[in-house]
Amino acid sequence: MGSENRGSKSKITHLRREISLLGSFSMGFADVGADVFVAIGLVAAYAAGFSPLAFLIASICYVTTGLVYSELTVIYPYAGGAQIYGMRAKGDALGFLAGWAIMLDYVLDIGLFSIASAGYLSFLFPILQRNIIFFPHTCLEIAFSGIGLTAFLITLTLIGINVLGIKESSFLNQVLVVLTLIVEALVLISGFLFVFKTSSFLKNFVVFGSPVKHREVFYVGFGNVKNENIIYSVTLAMSSFIGIESIAQAAEETKKPAKFLPEAFKLSIIAVILFTLSFSVLGLGTLGWKGLSEAVYNPVAKISSMVPGVGTYLSKFVALVAFAICVVSTNTGVIGVSRVIYSMSRYNLFPLWFSKLHEVRATPVRSIVIFGLLGGLLALLGRIGFVASLYNYGAVLSYVLVNFSHIVLRGVDKDAYRPWKTPLNFKFRGKEVSLVSALGLVSTSAMFSLILLFHPTGRVLGTVWMATGFLVYVVLRKRIKLPVFGRVSAEKIKPALPVIKTGIYVPFYMPSEKVVVTVEQNLRKLNEIYLLTVLTPEELKVRRYSEIEKLSEETGKSLREACKKLRRRGYRCEAQVVIGERNREVINFSEKTGLDEMVFVGIRKRRGIIKPEKYDEIRRKVRVRFFKEII
Repeated sequence: MGSENRGSKSKITHLRREISLLGSFSMGFADVGADVFVAIGLVAAYAAGFSPLAFLIASICYVTTGLVYSELTVIYPYAGGAQIYGMRAKGDALGFLAGWAIMLDYVLDIGLFSIASAGYLSFLFPILQRNIIFFPHTCLEIAFSGIGLTAFLITLTLIGINVLGIKESSFLNQVLVVLTLIVEALVLISGFLFVFKTSSFLKNFVVFGSPVKHREVFYVGFGNVKNENIIYSVTLAMSSFIGIESIAQAAEETKKPAKFLPEAFKLSIIAVILFTLSFSVLGLGTLGWKGLSEAVYNPVAKISSMVPGVGTYLSKFVALVAFAICVVSTNTGVIGVSRVIYSMSRYNLFPLWFSKLHEVRATPVRSIVIFGLLGGLLALLGRIGFVASLYNYGAVLSYVLVNFSHIVLRGVDKDAYRPWKTPLNFKFRGKEVSLVSALGLVSTSAMFSLILLFHPTGRVLGTVWMATGFLVYVVLRKRIKLPVFGRVSAEKIKPALPVIKTGIYVPFYMPSEKVVVTVEQNLRKLNEIYLLTVLTPEELKVRRYSEIEKLSEETGKSLREACKKLRRRGYRCEAQVVIGERNREVINFSEKTGLDEMVFVGIRKRRGIIKPEKYDEIRRKVRVRFFKEII
């Protein structure tokens, strides 16, 4: 992994694993959760009262793709995300297209959310809404919007932080995300208690589609203006669910990827959908759809200003927090684009020059600076509608390719170890197929088709971006004498084989032979086994200490014998017998050994071992599974 000493001058060639579960969740929530501060106003401008339903429809793409990412990141915990999965599924060319598409999303993310950050800051400092002129009354006179210039300065600051290191960047994310979660919950509670009007919500909810014809929309003419605005709004609502792939971009820098990555994805999915739908409903019941659309730069702050008594102060505080979370989302864009470029260059999909890491900080400094500045220059435009119309193109295209790759990879790496996989699987012609990825492929493909149809800016500029990138890729591959459509680089990517630390709670009455058979039938040799038996005198009705000691010695001998047999079969195994209160000892054991999961064998059918309701306490500390006892 290279040197871990930050002060060391030795050359570093690998990214460091420094991101915790909170850090991983923060990346996913920051990049997606910040979208609500922008999207609810934009969507309302087109959907009117249909806004909550527009978000609900778009969330299908988000949930399915998020679950697919959750499985794939654990199997391939490398920087690059969609690019890695595309390469492994169908070769280097598909990997490039997936990576190049998601790179467009990240560059636009930097531009969009730095503008959004400046927009919320302008709620506090209205002077930022004016144009700022340099060298007035001269031939060099240059005018920038205050919001655009502020957004550019924010981007420059984040580039500097990211050059310092992922640890510093992740810490910034964590602090601001926790603050945002608290404030968003506060706004929702106070808004629904004191401001929300059911009559206003119902009055607005029945207005399906804005009657206004917008110049950004390419009206195809097969429906009235309202209906086409609704379809357009669904594609914009998708922008509220873009960014969960940021967790995958930092997979190579995440601690305990097999454990933390699936948890981070699931937590992000739940939190984002809850807050997005809640704010959309609250906005209709407070400001109405017209009020939301007029407050496109700072809709959540506008909602907060409606709270009686404290609205003025609360709205300013919310604007400050919204500014902070949008900064975090911008920061996540800088992290994401630099990791995609780093990964693509490392696998000969992009010039190798970009894979250079800082010799002390272990950060892809060249990618950070160059593509961070590209997003910053885009932010100088200060036009949120223009950037948003492009934002969906790259992300949704990459989502299509990720879902497709997942379906293919179930066959390519069918024997790969999957610590977590998508639910709702079935066998088709001898192959395991995921209903989740199938639904994800259909829903994201439909969404991308609508984006091509209704977004002329995205359709033209997005396609130009993809075509230009592919041309660069072809020239590069020809120059370094590698096939354009081969699998040369893809073959370097193998499924990760993480060591899963598995604790197995063995009832004292279970003989060693049954323990060995149970392990062999349920666990692969990737698992590091920790056998545990807890003897509780009260439950065993043993009064003399000598008796419990004798039972402990006999049980320990049986567990050690089981471990000895498991080692002969290729497992790594340790055993321990503890006397004490069962729940507390199980939790202490899991924390002491750093377990990824705790398995209980044959306990469900027997009472008096661990009460069912007690498992919840253990689940809060470690993943819990159950194996049937072998008869």
